[in-house]
Amino acid sequence: MTDSTDSTETTEEPQKGIARQVVQNTAATPPDIAKAAKTPRYAWVILLVTYLASLSAPLGQFKVTLMSSVLADVTGTGAGYFVGMDAPSFGLLMSSLAIIGAILAFPGAFICRRLGLKWTSIIAVACVILGGLIGVFAGPTAVWQLYIGRFVEGIGIGLIGVSAPTIISLWFPDKTRGLALGFWCTWVPMAIVIDFNLTPFILSSTAASSPNHVPDWHPMFWFVIVFAAVALVLFALLFRLPKGAHADYAIEGNFKDCFKYLKNKYIWILGLTFMVFNFCQGGVVNTYYNAFLEGGMQFGVDSGWGATPQISGFMTMFVALIGIVANPVFGGMTGRLKLRWRFLAVTAFALLYIICFNPWVGFFQQPGASVLAGTAADPMPQPQLWVFIILMGLAAAVGGGGSRPLAPSILSSSAMAATMGMAVMQFTQCVGTVMAPIFGLALNSTHSWGTAALYVLMPLSIVALLLSFFIRADKSKDRGVDVH
Repeated sequence: MTDSTDSTETTEEPQKGIARQVVQNTAATPPDIAKAAKTPRYAWVILLVTYLASLSAPLGQFKVTLMSSVLADVTGTGAGYFVGMDAPSFGLLMSSLAIIGAILAFPGAFICRRLGLKWTSIIAVACVILGGLIGVFAGPTAVWQLYIGRFVEGIGIGLIGVSAPTIISLWFPDKTRGLALGFWCTWVPMAIVIDFNLTPFILSSTAASSPNHVPDWHPMFWFVIVFAAVALVLFALLFRLPKGAHADYAIEGNFKDCFKYLKNKYIWILGLTFMVFNFCQGGVVNTYYNAFLEGGMQFGVDSGWGATPQISGFMTMFVALIGIVANPVFGGMTGRLKLRWRFLAVTAFALLYIICFNPWVGFFQQPGASVLAGTAADPMPQPQLWVFIILMGLAAAVGGGGSRPLAPSILSSSAMAATMGMAVMQFTQCVGTVMAPIFGLALNSTHSWGTAALYVLMPLSIVALLLSFFIRADKSKDRGVDVH
């Protein structure tokens, strides 16, 4: 797609069982964009407003992560804002968004087809705003209202996770699409960094100004609501489709017809590896690693490290920081490779996981620490733990910035095909995140961080490594045609 792309003509051909079929010039489809020599200047404006709109969703998702002791009674002492909310109930606040995101992944692709990318994205951000408003006005006895708000926010995540990368894929040619999607893939780590820094600041500030020294969680909710509202206005004002792209971007039959693209086995192989990536990266590292660093009797086992919450939070956040920097860099590098070499991104993150989840590199317990009655042998994390932090940050960049851009290359026969490819990635991402409690169950049964990683994370990493050798673009009809 270049700045001088001409408008395209459309013809309608009625078919039985299909209301209409718009046959467009391929200027609106990924195969043509892949051949473009120049990135439209306005594509960078689209990337910015789409990124801000997307960022509002994980900001809402992770805003409660560090509020467990404020919102719920996690200690059994009756503390917590919401009456009757315990630790498992608080966990539902996180998993509910991923569950809804997984449910809406494929309907989200159909919604994109029916309403268009602009209105789908607007509805997504509006759901983040509405969900936040429902939650922020929940009283101490209305925990159900908070759950409803979280489910509404989950709708926003499910929709924007499909529409946003499709928008970027339409605007950017093949040589810069990896860079653009790599930048967009920082939406989750960027949200983690913002939430993990802003939430403690807000809680401590409100506690200091409160007569009873009770932290207030409402300002954090309002921050996300205002951020999403600003992002929504910018997106609505500045968004447009590239020249030649019709608002429905190549309508192809009905809801059932959209699923013909799911017959492509390669997109599912890629999706399975992406599920492993999200389970290990988002489900385990982002959820459990700070507890591992802090030690103490958490999940029935003590790592013996004894880091302070500030140090453990910073080290966990550092993984996301590396990903923010390395995601677009790696995406730009892979964009310059021939397609068959880009699939090595999956191989690379699987190999990094095999190194990281080795019991002697990643989740290894402090020597001499008691498994059931831990003694923090060293209260400060040792330098060798930074090896794990750095490698996991690189794995986050390779897996996130390298895997997702492969979807529109595998399913590249039309924009709708690319959308279904993104739907598969969104579905497997959410499923991987929902699977996080499996690692917690392994901890409870093995009473060892290293053993749990060896039995759960290592086999999955090996499976992802093996599957990576079977991913390629399909040359068959209605599937991948972007083959170099």
